[in-house]
Amino acid sequence: MHQAMTNGEGETRSMSLKAIVTTLVTGIGLTAVAMPAARAETLNIGYIGSLTGGAAQYGLAGQEGLKIMADDVNAKGGIQVGDKKYQIKIVPYDDQQKAAQAVAAYQRLTSVDGVKYIFTQNSPSTLAIKPNVESDKILMLTAAFSPKAVDADTKYVYRLYMTGENFSPALVKWMGSHLKERRVVTMNPNDETGWGFSKTLEKLFTENGFTVVGSELYERAQNDFSPVLTKIVAQNPDLIDFGSTTPGTAGLIARQARELGYKGRFVQTGGPGWDTIVAAAGKTAAEGMITILFADPANAEYQRIVAAYQKNQGQLPNELIVNFYDAGNVLLKAIQLAGTADDTTKVGDAISKVLPMKSVQGETLTAAPHQILSVDYVAEIKDGKPTVIGTITQ
Repeated sequence: MHQAMTNGEGETRSMSLKAIVTTLVTGIGLTAVAMPAARAETLNIGYIGSLTGGAAQYGLAGQEGLKIMADDVNAKGGIQVGDKKYQIKIVPYDDQQKAAQAVAAYQRLTSVDGVKYIFTQNSPSTLAIKPNVESDKILMLTAAFSPKAVDADTKYVYRLYMTGENFSPALVKWMGSHLKERRVVTMNPNDETGWGFSKTLEKLFTENGFTVVGSELYERAQNDFSPVLTKIVAQNPDLIDFGSTTPGTAGLIARQARELGYKGRFVQTGGPGWDTIVAAAGKTAAEGMITILFADPANAEYQRIVAAYQKNQGQLPNELIVNFYDAGNVLLKAIQLAGTADDTTKVGDAISKVLPMKSVQGETLTAAPHQILSVDYVAEIKDGKPTVIGTITQ
């Protein structure tokens, strides 16, 4: 009896052990099935731009262009780089177009946010952090207009589109062939951006048959232009070129110039922003203005990006948004081609190799040394809206 009981207990224990093992194995199997795939890592990309103040339209366009691009990429699963998968996160900071703010933002991006890639929107900030970028081997893509942003010694800075140095010669040449006006005054801000662009414009207008009767500089914070405009109107120009003036200020200048009796044409050679200019100046004051466009208003993909911006910001974007969107895509393609998100030297070298490639608007982006070359448009403002009348390529 005792032996029988022992055997019974043994069988019972054996069955219990089998049940436990079976349960454990089953549980492990279920856990393995339920366990999600390895989560994608996050690739932080920094952005330094003017998110407040007079240049906020440019700064917000840059920020949102990158964010919308990142959302599109992440919705497709992110990017595969070697054996790693990345989701893209844009980390923005407001520099208020001040060098000191940009330096502080750079230090935070690199030391706290772990960023190896930074996009910048304006010249003062770009030039302020450029020495650090080069020494730290941080890859920077910039919309800065200053000629000093990229020079013969530059290694880690890339222009993300055609700047005034690229499109202004073609635009002024176009105007020389299509406009009857010949007497021009240029207006630019009294800072790093304005100084270089003012000299460039004087040369271009002169070379294309125009007479430059004045080159005026003003302070960024200025909002009463009556004294300088009184002087300009007395010089009897056919054209007033806003140069690198921000759109809101350009519209203010246009309105005040009309109030002082100026009857000629306005030109915006320095960049887009027609909607803000028209809003500030009024349709009548802005009528006939010649401007550069970075986007075709009728393009379906551009309209999609505009709708996303409006959802986020409640207003229309500056066209610079498409250049940041495209540049973000170029950077990600370069990272994938390089096979690394850590080696910025390899990624920088890969930028020219991924070009040519299609822009979000279907145009062809091409490469120049340390630069992405975009396609731009010439437009005339008619009844408060831009009408495309020409195309500019490099």
